[in-house]
Amino acid sequence: MKTNSFLILTILVFTFIFIGNAQQSHESSLSKISSSPITYAQKVTFHSKILDENRIINIYIPESFHEASKDHTYPVVMISGSHGVKFFQMISGVIRHLSSVTRMPEAIIISFEEETHYAPNVYTNGMWSRRDKLEFNADPDKFTKHLKEELFPYLKEQYRAADYRIIVGVSGSSVYPLHTFAKEPDLFQAHITVATADMIGMGYQPNTTFIDAFEESFVKNPNRKAQFYLGVSENDISKDKPYIKNMEELKKRLAPFTSKNLNLKVEVIPNEDHYACIIKAMLSSIEMIFPKEKWSPKFREIIKQPGNALKNIDAFHQKLSTAYGFPIIPRAERWNSVNSLRFIGRKLLQDGRIEEAIQVIKRRIQYRPRSPWAYHNLSEALEKNNQLTAAFKTQQKAIQLAQKYDIEYLSEYEEQLAKIKTKLEKQNKP
Repeated sequence: MKTNSFLILTILVFTFIFIGNAQQSHESSLSKISSSPITYAQKVTFHSKILDENRIINIYIPESFHEASKDHTYPVVMISGSHGVKFFQMISGVIRHLSSVTRMPEAIIISFEEETHYAPNVYTNGMWSRRDKLEFNADPDKFTKHLKEELFPYLKEQYRAADYRIIVGVSGSSVYPLHTFAKEPDLFQAHITVATADMIGMGYQPNTTFIDAFEESFVKNPNRKAQFYLGVSENDISKDKPYIKNMEELKKRLAPFTSKNLNLKVEVIPNEDHYACIIKAMLSSIEMIFPKEKWSPKFREIIKQPGNALKNIDAFHQKLSTAYGFPIIPRAERWNSVNSLRFIGRKLLQDGRIEEAIQVIKRRIQYRPRSPWAYHNLSEALEKNNQLTAAFKTQQKAIQLAQKYDIEYLSEYEEQLAKIKTKLEKQNKP
């Protein structure tokens, strides 16, 4: 009996030792050296004289903003109301990605750190069974004045904002976007509303709707240009049949204007819930506003067309600029893609189209004046064109910029300068 007890005790001891050693062997051997936050946006506080209050806004600016020249301007995406801060990070991420692959222009995104919906009071018309009226107790006209006279000029001065603006509203925060679509046709060029099938059935007066106000606006100004998106989740529609009626009524009433300057998309987002549908809605609405066939330039195909390469690239972007009403210029740099001036300059050089390559690379330098790599590429092109003195001076500029901004390839630039110097010395020998 004692022997058995001793044996059991021995087994238990070794079992605990084994388990302890096993646990220790799975503990990470890594030790943190340092950590730092990853910042992607700014929080700015300023005082509004018009609203007579301090305002806090979140601002995302494109990654290339500080490297890009003043030729670059950016449309503004404004996320409306107190919901805006909830979706700011997600929407910024979607737009950051899509713009990085040239599916839309780079953009400034803003949202507000506030509890107030600056929206008009509206009658629910039975859309919300528990409330006859939504009372926001705010002055939407004063807020519009603030946008026109304070915020938008500020964004233009500080961040080179273009005169092209998109407003995004989700659920209750869509009331102000709906109001501006009806009453302020020039304030935003595109409206994105999500989970809003109930809101469009509400109105300024009992038994009137936003749909009535939209139609009235287009009757008064049938030539106004506008983009309007409304997306609602399948789950919302399955519970509320009046929502379906509202969406059908919206399409019917605005149909006469879609053949002219109104781009309208109304859709149900399948297999999604009220707030969960917003990512799919953003992707769909951005495709509506910036369709792929317009916004995915194929530079290699463009430079194969008859005529000068840079003129053909400019013509493509001028067509976009005319369509959207703000300057849209060729992308100087683009990660892992042939559709940029950086790649096309080198492609033209490889194809022996040296003069055209020099033109393209000079334009790239115009757009990225702090890029040592752009000057290095220009030096290579000038060298191939037997313009050795110009190539030497250009390579010196590349080295100066590298020493100031980016030393990663400094040794390569210095080697290239030495090679050009040797060629110059041989050329200048009597």
